[in-house]
Amino acid sequence: MSNPLDLGQEALSAQGKIFARSATRIGRRIAYGAVAAVFLMFAAISFHGLLWAIGLDLLGLSYVASALCVLGLDLLIVIVFALLARRSIPDPVEIEARIRRDRKLIELKQAVAISALTGLVFGPAGRFTGRKVTAIIKNIFFRGK
Repeated sequence: MSNPLDLGQEALSAQGKIFARSATRIGRRIAYGAVAAVFLMFAAISFHGLLWAIGLDLLGLSYVASALCVLGLDLLIVIVFALLARRSIPDPVEIEARIRRDRKLIELKQAVAISALTGLVFGPAGRFTGRKVTAIIKNIFFRGK
């Protein structure tokens, strides 16, 4: 059986690893969202005129059809990066740390329960009860003296 302090430290260590990996995952999601926002801005400012002109001159589209093609392409790229930013899958290290933390917390609870039980049995109340039980047993077997 492990020491409750060691179990508590291991559980906190696992929790720290969970926090670190979660922060990394959230940071990655924010970065994907930032890329989507930056691309949306650049697409709106820089490429719209060029794409509209290409649709108008090379493809022979009307003004409205060319503008709708540019808008559709922009929205497709925004949707792709927004879906990447939304994705949040814990990696194997984080999953292992969660399992380790949960196991150590269970062991910690068991160790604390055993410590409390041991303290009760070997503490003042346990010694008093033990003396009384011993006295009763002696009285039963050695009553005749």
